[in-house]
Amino acid sequence: MKPLDHDIWVAFKALAPWAEVGAPVCRAAASNAYDSTTELRHVCTRAGLSQAKASEVERLLIIGESVGLFERMSPLRWRTSKHSLTVELAPLLTGVQLYKSDIHRDENTVDVVLTKPPAPSLIAERLESMLKGSWGLLDTKELLPSIAEVAQNSFTVMSPFMDEVGSKIVVNLFERTLAPERYLVLRVGSDGKPPPGLAGVRQVLESLGVQVLNFRIDKADSPGNETFHAKVVLADVTAAYVGSSNMHRWSFEYSLELGLYVQGKVASRISDILTAVRAVSGRMPVG
Repeated sequence: MKPLDHDIWVAFKALAPWAEVGAPVCRAAASNAYDSTTELRHVCTRAGLSQAKASEVERLLIIGESVGLFERMSPLRWRTSKHSLTVELAPLLTGVQLYKSDIHRDENTVDVVLTKPPAPSLIAERLESMLKGSWGLLDTKELLPSIAEVAQNSFTVMSPFMDEVGSKIVVNLFERTLAPERYLVLRVGSDGKPPPGLAGVRQVLESLGVQVLNFRIDKADSPGNETFHAKVVLADVTAAYVGSSNMHRWSFEYSLELGLYVQGKVASRISDILTAVRAVSGRMPVG
């Protein structure tokens, strides 16, 4: 087999991770769909992609520009720089696209989940100035409801802290799920009282069939207690968020929060851990 030309290899490595949009865009470019300067929305249309993919297509074009494949002519207009290169890349990226969609199945899939601080934010501005920006990062506030909705048998929210803002989010999650087994794992404070956000929603949670548990166990023979600091939202044994986001105002409105969304065997192991947590936890006391 003839080895790939250096330029083709460099461009292929840069674009292969984004083959879902890269393959149709390169096929369109190879068929001269972008002979002249083309608006971003038409780049999508001529590649057979919906406008909902516009941000991904734009990011692809930016990456393509870095390897000399495309050129930005204005904020929203692009043209093909190397037509011959798109001809070579189109079948290669199509192969990657088909392999990912129809053949390959990961034992585990992992995505990065992010909550950005409100504007103006130095970290958010810095992130957006980078080549990939926020492209591909999941938003915590959008992901958690989707986890609740996919749960069929069991749904668990585990958070050491919950205030009035977080309690409304928690109620919304349990309202969304169809899972008959529902658990909320919290912990009492050092004063032995439940988190401050629980009182106002406890009756609602109970009406939704949620078991509210307390994982803070005093040790009889030694000082201190056994408790947790993990933040987890788990659907069945298949999908879980694990990260830094508590169920309180700071996590959803002010702080940079970072987590992972995992699916597959790893989620099953997380489920094993939460099964053990529920087994040792007691019912959350009232008041």
